[in-house]
Amino acid sequence: MVDAANYSDSFYKEQQMEIILQGKHTNEEAAESLLSVLRLFKEHYQITQFREIRLSVTLLDDQGDDVELVDSETNQVYRTFEVYRKGCELNTGRDRRPVLQLVVDNTR
Repeated sequence: MVDAANYSDSFYKEQQMEIILQGKHTNEEAAESLLSVLRLFKEHYQITQFREIRLSVTLLDDQGDDVELVDSETNQVYRTFEVYRKGCELNTGRDRRPVLQLVVDNTR
């Protein structure tokens, strides 16, 4: 049996767990899978809070090709998509949201 352990030592505070959803997923399947993992943490291990959640994803178009999100104003590829809780937003210095365009990456 695996138990959740409380560690006050700063070494253990920096430990992170990876959650890997293998294979292709639709939006709904990915959301359902992630939600089921979070429910498991809550129901079996009494984990009810998270300090930070990082997801690493490969975006696919309808044909299954890898794609990237590109800022239409700067042509910079988005490598990080951050979501902040209300009241915790960072000021990006931009007046408006950039328009995203889908770019197929055929270089692989």
